[in-house]
Amino acid sequence: MKTNLKVHPVIAALLQIILTLSASFAVRAQDAPSPAVSDDERAKIEAVITDYIAENPEIVMGAIREWQRRSQMAKMGPKIAMYRGYLENEPSAPVLGNPKGDVTIVEFFDYRCGYCRRHFPELMQLVKSDGNIRLVPRQFPLLDRQGQPPVSRIAARAALAAHKQQKFDVFHHALMGEPGGLTEKRIYEVAASVGINVHQLKADMGSKLIDKTIENSLAIGFDIGFDGTPGYIIGNDVVLGAEGYGRLKEAVDRARGDHAKTAAN
Repeated sequence: MKTNLKVHPVIAALLQIILTLSASFAVRAQDAPSPAVSDDERAKIEAVITDYIAENPEIVMGAIREWQRRSQMAKMGPKIAMYRGYLENEPSAPVLGNPKGDVTIVEFFDYRCGYCRRHFPELMQLVKSDGNIRLVPRQFPLLDRQGQPPVSRIAARAALAAHKQQKFDVFHHALMGEPGGLTEKRIYEVAASVGINVHQLKADMGSKLIDKTIENSLAIGFDIGFDGTPGYIIGNDVVLGAEGYGRLKEAVDRARGDHAKTAAN
C-alpha cells in the first residue's frame, strides 16, 4: 500500500533527481534515444522511494537538516564572513575550552534565556569531551523589556567586568547554572560566591568599553540575522536554538573536515 507523506522540498528534489537519472541511465543502456519516463514508471519509482523514506526516516531528516543548513548559510553566510575575524578573535573577548583549539564556536546567548541555560551542559560536555574547541561566548542580552529592570544587560556587563578579575569562566558557569530567575541582587550574590570582588566588579561595570562591546555584539548578531538565543556559528554552519549535543557535534565535525580539505589544497 502506498504511504501518504507530505512532500518536503528536499524530498521533491530527490525524487526529481532520481527520475532524471533513471531516464539518463535508460538512454545509456539502450544507446539510443529513449522516451520520457511514463506515468506508470514514475508512480512505481515514487512508491519505492516513499516506502524507503518511511522505513528510513533518519535519511530524510539528515537531508532536511542539510537543506536547512545551506538555506541558512545562503542568507547569513556573507555577513558571517564579514564579521568572523572580530567574533572569533577579538583580543579582549573571553574564551572557554581550548584557547588554541582548531574549531571555534561563537555563541550568542542571554543569561536569562532558559533554553541557553538548559543547553549549556550539553555545550560544555562537547567542549570538554572534544578537547580541541575554542568557545567564544558573545553577550546578546535580548530579554530586557521597557519599564523593567535591565537584568540581562546588567548580567552581561557583570560577566565582562568579571573577566578583568580573571573570573569570567567560574562566573559564567555559575550564572548559566543558576536555577531561578536572575535579579540584579542575585547577580552580585553569585559573583561574591565565586570569589569576585563585588565592589571592584561594580566599578568595572561602568566601563564604556564594556558597553561598547555589548552593543557591538548586539548589532553584529542582528545584522547577521539572529533574533533569538541561543545561536551558534561553527565554521560554515549556523545552529539556531538549543538543538542538542548531536547537532553541535555534527557542526564541529563538518568544520574540522572543511578545515582539513582547505589545508590539503
